[in-house]
Amino acid sequence: MPEQSFFAELRKRKVVQAAAIYGAVAWGVTEIVVTVVEQLYLPQWVATLAVIFFVVGFPIAMFLSWTFDLTADGVQRTTISSRRGTTSIALSMVLLVAGTAGLFFLIKPEIDDREKWAGSFDIAPQSVAVLPFDYSGPNSDDSYLGAGLSDELRDQLGRVKGLRIAARSSSIAAVQSSFDAKSMAQQLGVATLLEGSMRRQSNVLRVSVQLIDGASGLAIWSDTFQRGPRELLTVQQEIAEAVVREVLPDSGQVVVKPATQDATANELMILARHYEQQVLEREDVDPALLQRAVELYRDATEADPESALAHSRLAIAQMFLGDIDAAGVSANRALDLGPELAEAHSAYGQYLFATGSARTGESLEKAVKLNPNLPDAVASYAFWYWFNAGPEGVAELFEHALNLDRLNVARYAALGTFLALAGDRHEEAREIVERMTMTFDGAAAYRAIAEVLSLLGDVDHAIAWTIKARDAEPDNPLHVQRLAEYYTDIGAYETAQSLEPDLGVGLLFKMRRYDEMIEKGVDLYWNHPEDIQLQIYLAQAYNAKGRYNDALRIIKGSGALDTFLTVRRSTIEFDAHVAMLNAVYGSGEVEQAREFIRLSKETHYTGDTAYWWVSLGLACTHAINGDDNEVYRRFERALGGRSPAWEPMLKDLACFERFANDPKYLAVVRHFDELRAKLRERLPETLAEHDVSLDYSPSK
Repeated sequence: MPEQSFFAELRKRKVVQAAAIYGAVAWGVTEIVVTVVEQLYLPQWVATLAVIFFVVGFPIAMFLSWTFDLTADGVQRTTISSRRGTTSIALSMVLLVAGTAGLFFLIKPEIDDREKWAGSFDIAPQSVAVLPFDYSGPNSDDSYLGAGLSDELRDQLGRVKGLRIAARSSSIAAVQSSFDAKSMAQQLGVATLLEGSMRRQSNVLRVSVQLIDGASGLAIWSDTFQRGPRELLTVQQEIAEAVVREVLPDSGQVVVKPATQDATANELMILARHYEQQVLEREDVDPALLQRAVELYRDATEADPESALAHSRLAIAQMFLGDIDAAGVSANRALDLGPELAEAHSAYGQYLFATGSARTGESLEKAVKLNPNLPDAVASYAFWYWFNAGPEGVAELFEHALNLDRLNVARYAALGTFLALAGDRHEEAREIVERMTMTFDGAAAYRAIAEVLSLLGDVDHAIAWTIKARDAEPDNPLHVQRLAEYYTDIGAYETAQSLEPDLGVGLLFKMRRYDEMIEKGVDLYWNHPEDIQLQIYLAQAYNAKGRYNDALRIIKGSGALDTFLTVRRSTIEFDAHVAMLNAVYGSGEVEQAREFIRLSKETHYTGDTAYWWVSLGLACTHAINGDDNEVYRRFERALGGRSPAWEPMLKDLACFERFANDPKYLAVVRHFDELRAKLRERLPETLAEHDVSLDYSPSK
């Protein structure tokens, strides 16, 4: 049989034996090369090249084994004994060529993806990304020191004028192992990478580092520092100074000192940041972990009371925990100690923002001017500016924060959210979504993608991505809650209730089940008097039922309007504003409502986008003012909205009662009803396109 002849030829020519020897040698050499690359900090492409060499060489080696024999007289060409032997050779050559071509087409999509990803970024001169340092010490409790050192170096170098620092170490860690140095530099848009390893034992600290050229992937500087186990601060300063000398050789820049000069305070701050980052990486906050971070930051300020940075970080953690008064004390102390420290102004600005101060923007702007490399400050300033001054230049601020932290999904989400809401920039928002899908994986990224898509009106696709998040993180109940909200937004109330049998006040409000919502909301209010969102929902429900005095009482008690005329901090305050206006207007106090509108216009910019939250909210205020021409203009604007409006905000506001039979108002109502119906109709096809199902399947 032909098959028997072919395999007989293989055995005769010792091809199988040659393949086994080749495989063993290739495996052994590759393992050695990978180890050497890691230990000597050689570019990752060296190991990749070795693998490609052995893969491509395999068919060549097999061809040579088939064609030639090793004999006592030397290497001789194998004699073909028959036509069948000739056919076998031809068949083997076809198989070898096909296998090589198959290998090429197998790896080509990955190459194309990396080129597409890298090609979307520009390389900034005098820019550095500090990669997470590998920790290999014997004590696993010290493992946080590797990422901690890189984070501290990143912040320290970020305060050097002329340098541009990109990406937090915690963000890089998620994808670093998948790419070589050159690819990583392209993705981060940086000219150089700083990477290293560290090891601490009882009597010695050893840190090895190298600075890598982003264009070639080759090391341009490397060194090893061996010090006492408590000399991490000394090593950090020496590394920072060496990097500045290499990247800015002619600048004469002096490297600023680390956050603290106290070794104990330094390690406490690194550990606190480690816990804080774990909290930030999840949507559901772990209060115990956050409290631990606050305690460690407080211990750091006690170890080094003169560290402005320690006090500023403590203030941020305290605000995150909800202890605003304590945060104010820490933020003021940080500013007293470091009047020229960007982090101190950023912490103080965020404290002012939390307390509704009109000086918020001034402090955040100062932080950005002092250190343009501080992504949190840039993003906070962008958000404040958008809500309080207008959209001009906001996209550039969010883009700058993203460029400083390109592997942080929250930066993409912030920019995508702005573009989705800021007028006619939907295509730019979709480009951000595309970049997120190419760059990230995991539940956090899926949630962010879903949120931007929902603002663009693609709620069916938002549902699909949220299902992916749920399947990736099945123990997180927030995914199911978000799914229930999306299904409610498109009018699929039965599905929403199947996901959340015990409907919360928010879902009851959106479904216009006001009596149930008020009954549940009042009970919750006594147990959670600090929940401002709950109080606004209750006020809106009271308005819908014509109980305007009850609505006014609960709005005034919420405190949501206390700072409305000084600083706008969130959509909650705007919702409270609309609820209050409708309560006053509905109770007959028209002039009082108009006076509040006048004051609001004098202190804040007024948006003009098709997004329903803006278009309908402003139509309502103009209706109260009696400016029907402006009301109709806003109605016309709303017809361009792609995201489905909440039914209560369209159908049950007192300000729209006199338009109940107006054709232009009815056209808006019909537009959003049809939009919800269209989303429900195309949802099954969308889920099939994404290969997901609402029924949880662990195999997905």
